Amino acid sequence: MILRRLFLGVLLIALASSVLLLSDWSQRQVTDRRIPRVALLQHASQPLLDEGVQGMLDALAEAGFQDGRTISLSRFNAENDLATANAIARQIANGDYQLVLTASTLSLQTVANANRDGRNRHVFGVVADPFSAGVGLHRDHPQDHPRHLTGVGSFLPVAKTFEMARQCYPGLRRVGVAWNPAESNSAAFTASAREVCRRLGIELLEANVENSSAVGEAASSLVSRGAEALWVGGDITMMVGLESVVTAAGRGRIPVFSIAPPAVKRGTLFDLGANFYEIGRETGQLAARILHGANPAEIPVANFVPQKLAVNRLALAGLKDRWQLPGDLVARAALVIDGQGVHETAAGPTRRPQPGRVYKVALVYIGPDPAIDLTVGGLFDGFREMGLVQGKNLDLRQTHAAGELGNIPAVLQSVEHQDVDLILTFTTPVLTAACNTVKKKPVVFTLVSDPVAAGAGTSDTSHLPFVTGVGSFPPLPEMIDMIRDLVPGVQVVGTLYNSSEANSRKVVGVARELFPKKGIRLEEVTVTASGEVYQAAEALVSRGIQALWISGDNTALQAFEAIVKVAQDHKLPLFNEDPEFTERGALACVGLGAYQSGYSGGRLAARVLLGENPGNLPFEQVTKKTIVLNDKIARRLGITFPEKLRKAAAAQ
Repeated sequence: MILRRLFLGVLLIALASSVLLLSDWSQRQVTDRRIPRVALLQHASQPLLDEGVQGMLDALAEAGFQDGRTISLSRFNAENDLATANAIARQIANGDYQLVLTASTLSLQTVANANRDGRNRHVFGVVADPFSAGVGLHRDHPQDHPRHLTGVGSFLPVAKTFEMARQCYPGLRRVGVAWNPAESNSAAFTASAREVCRRLGIELLEANVENSSAVGEAASSLVSRGAEALWVGGDITMMVGLESVVTAAGRGRIPVFSIAPPAVKRGTLFDLGANFYEIGRETGQLAARILHGANPAEIPVANFVPQKLAVNRLALAGLKDRWQLPGDLVARAALVIDGQGVHETAAGPTRRPQPGRVYKVALVYIGPDPAIDLTVGGLFDGFREMGLVQGKNLDLRQTHAAGELGNIPAVLQSVEHQDVDLILTFTTPVLTAACNTVKKKPVVFTLVSDPVAAGAGTSDTSHLPFVTGVGSFPPLPEMIDMIRDLVPGVQVVGTLYNSSEANSRKVVGVARELFPKKGIRLEEVTVTASGEVYQAAEALVSRGIQALWISGDNTALQAFEAIVKVAQDHKLPLFNEDPEFTERGALACVGLGAYQSGYSGGRLAARVLLGENPGNLPFEQVTKKTIVLNDKIARRLGITFPEKLRKAAAAQ
């Protein structure tokens, strides 16, 4: 009896176990069949790569691919060893993976070489210049690539980094860089640095390294050769040994700057590079598309560079030269280090566009002119770097007042009632009207000399809650010096402007104080419409002027050809502050380029579109000066440009 009960119990347990096993079997079979296996390889444990990888993982998770539930993820790290990287790549290529993700150029190369037969689909990211990596990509044809391979390139802003260094120390003449020739991305960055240094008149001192243990010695050699700063490109070897670079620079009392945020946390002065987390997200979203069924052969290789600026005020201490971090630069930084600690700010591309949404912007300006075209070009580039692309997820609608100031309020009232997310204004008269007219939409401005004078607020940080933008006050002292250099003995200069334009009143008001300090009398004539410009210019000539100077007055620029005619008829040199107009008959210009104003305005407008409050965003200032010389007019007037001035124009 006992044996019978024991047997029956065992039999029931066995039957129950069988039922459970059978009931789970079909589910486990489905799970095994449907869970993709994904491999992820990064070349080293290093902040920028770690950020990129985290972005990839977060994007995959948001798309429904979570490790252990809907994908099986195998992570690999070569720890900056090329032999290890090649061994891992062969292991991955021989594995049964539905997709391979790589972070860094070296990881792209090792896996691409091991996976030439295309057994595994491959998506790459955190790669500076994939087209120079030798993996079958073509720069002029991003769609032309191996059928199993696609990804995201991110060529970092080398030129802007050196321009920023010159802004922080105008006397900068010699920069040192050490780099590993085995890294194709580093070779591409260094080639770009050579070109920009030639343009800026900076001598680039170079040293090569083969591994991270050689970094300190190479950096010290550059300091001993007279480098006034050390630059670190997107070189993995150098980034692994960055502390040695900072130490060598510290002994020489010079700063280090890079294109790899957040290197400031390790001692650099500033980093102007990319938001690698966002690059990783872009890469992860691409990988998710492929896991969902997209064909990598049909996806072109994209370039995605959401810029990120980080600054370290503590690194200014003890430097032998007069380096500084200008206020407008610090205001744009996404990360600031100072005596109070590390501050993550709202600046920078920390937000991303919502998938599937089209952001609508109304662009309002006075009327067509070349400066507008250049500004719009910069605007599109600024938007693009923040992830907003015209025709894709950005709808930028242009409208203007046909050159008539009186039409501006009606135009603004019309666009405010349209289906737009933001109004973007060019020039001071449009901003002034927007401050008085617009009630329901955020406003971002650019091409404005003085937004405070335009009525947008009382300072760069205290302003109307629905308004922010980019100011660009002209470099008047440099303009006056140029006039004195090119017109020896000049005593009287004439200008004309529309006194109803707040920007013109402010600029001429400042000029009215500066010209006498240089021994020059400023003669002024005001106009109310472009039809009065020719007579106003003739009136100035009758006052015995020796040169004409035109500020960024919109009324004057609408009739610029009339001013040119008067100047040529009376053989007078004409100076202006709008580089785009110089070739139309001015002798020379020192001003602020419209492209840069548009670029900065586009980035700021994108931040508002992506959710930031314009009331919390300080007004920015464009400070990059542009010098333009007109040789044709100089020959006609018998004027020779000094060599120093030519070099300054060529070094931009």
